[in-house]
Amino acid sequence: MRRLLCIMLLTSVLLLALACPVFADGTAKVTSMETQCDVARDGSCTVTLRFCLQTDGVTEFNLPVSPKAEHVSLTGASWTASNTGKYTVLSLSLPASGTTELTVSYRLAQTVLDEGDAQRFRLVLLYPNWPCEIERFRLTLNLPAAFEALPAFQSEYYGNLIENYMDIQIADGTVTAEVNQDQTLRDHEGITVSLELPANYFDLRFLAGKTVSTDRLLFGMLLALCLVYWALFLRGRPVLPKRQTMPPEGGNAGEIPYILTGRKPDLALMAVQWATLGYLTIHRNRKGRIWLTREIDMGNERKASEIAVFRALFAHGPQCDTRSAEYLHARRLANERVVSYWKPRLFRGSGSTVLLRLIAAAAGLALCLACFDTSVAPESWRWFAIIPLTVVGGLACWLVQGLGGCLLRRHPVRTIVLGLGGIAYLLIATRSGGQRFLILVCILFQLLVGYAVRCGGQRTRLGRTQASELLGFRRCLLSTSASSFRKLMNADPQYYYRNLPYAEALCIGRLFSGSFDRNRLDDCDWLIWEGKPRKTAPGFYARFSRLLIGLRGEREPLRLRRRQSANRGGRR
Repeated sequence: MRRLLCIMLLTSVLLLALACPVFADGTAKVTSMETQCDVARDGSCTVTLRFCLQTDGVTEFNLPVSPKAEHVSLTGASWTASNTGKYTVLSLSLPASGTTELTVSYRLAQTVLDEGDAQRFRLVLLYPNWPCEIERFRLTLNLPAAFEALPAFQSEYYGNLIENYMDIQIADGTVTAEVNQDQTLRDHEGITVSLELPANYFDLRFLAGKTVSTDRLLFGMLLALCLVYWALFLRGRPVLPKRQTMPPEGGNAGEIPYILTGRKPDLALMAVQWATLGYLTIHRNRKGRIWLTREIDMGNERKASEIAVFRALFAHGPQCDTRSAEYLHARRLANERVVSYWKPRLFRGSGSTVLLRLIAAAAGLALCLACFDTSVAPESWRWFAIIPLTVVGGLACWLVQGLGGCLLRRHPVRTIVLGLGGIAYLLIATRSGGQRFLILVCILFQLLVGYAVRCGGQRTRLGRTQASELLGFRRCLLSTSASSFRKLMNADPQYYYRNLPYAEALCIGRLFSGSFDRNRLDDCDWLIWEGKPRKTAPGFYARFSRLLIGLRGEREPLRLRRRQSANRGGRR
């Protein structure tokens, strides 16, 4: 008996809950609603709802519209919008009682689906979350041209039988439909209209998202191609630092960029190291002109590739101006000889790291195209925006790859800033493209590609040994304390000058110089610089950086040029 009473009580509560009005503190209903839909030739649609809302004790009314609604406007009441995922909800603030005339307008960028041999128009007129009943409902659907097909209506409550309660008329591309006066649409009703039209009825050349499926497939294929290419031609054991307190034998400081990372050798650092060994001296005057003076000839104690470059520098005499043709020829010769000497020894059988990076960047470009094809408005000008945005996305992927090996680059700070800028562009510019997870996968993949090629490709045993020793020597220079450096300087007053080219080649020249604090240095016996001598390591490194800029034929930064002009003005 108790069980029966409990069942009856629960049933009563359930019936009371179902019989409760939509609004707990009052009632609301729409006395009349007119929906006008103007469909353009490109498949976009402007929807205008005009309705009279009668309320009694209701001060807030939630109106659901499409989640893809653009340029939403509402007159007749104050309102705020929020997106729940399924709908965009317009929250209206209303007087407690009375009748309010409201007009809602919004635009849908895409209402047509291309099915190949036909085009299907589909539009949701009422979303199932509509909060109150509608006494009278009228639809005016304006299409761009006349058609012969019959529209199909679907109801949340009645299914396709809703057409039995509607008066539907078609004339010259306009559909009018009105619910019979004796039929009231209940709350939480939902109505959808669809229409099957000929294949060329709408001009869908600029329809958004037409390339998305192809772009995503291309993105996956290029990622797979990257993995296969890396596994076949670039895979190798990781290069770990090996404890090393002295520079590795056999490699000139100017050759380190190629030995460690596969980048171009640096003739400027080659000349500086030759100067530390006594083969030449470097002169720089107050106007920034630099020339090299040969002190002794280079014999068989050095590699044949170094001998050829050294003799090319001084082919026309004991002095070489860094702006002369001989110096430019020696720079080209250094690149050729160093690569031809070290490549078969370090990278025998290795694939191209540039090709791997290009494939990875192309994968990112394909994904960016999918995002922008979805997010850019379907207008005739859209591809003029999509193409440059996509190209910039591919460049951003290339910059993100630099973060993977930024610590072994000549300008690590600049590489980090550009890489973070590339990540920001990919995250911000593609945020509305619906590919968030794939964009995160793409960014992670670009970082992994940059890390995989940071040491220049697949290495031989000698190549791994050379790279391990260089990384170990780099760690040693970074971890040695100032007191240890003082002891080394006491044993060898030229210790700083001899190791500075290696530190600069390993991209830690500034950090290495800062480790000497303000300890005074002996005079540098290979550099003749007109002007006041610098007696501290940080001061000498500032001068050394300007020397390398001149030897490389680069333009000095603006701040250095301004400082130099100010110093000249002060001397005058």
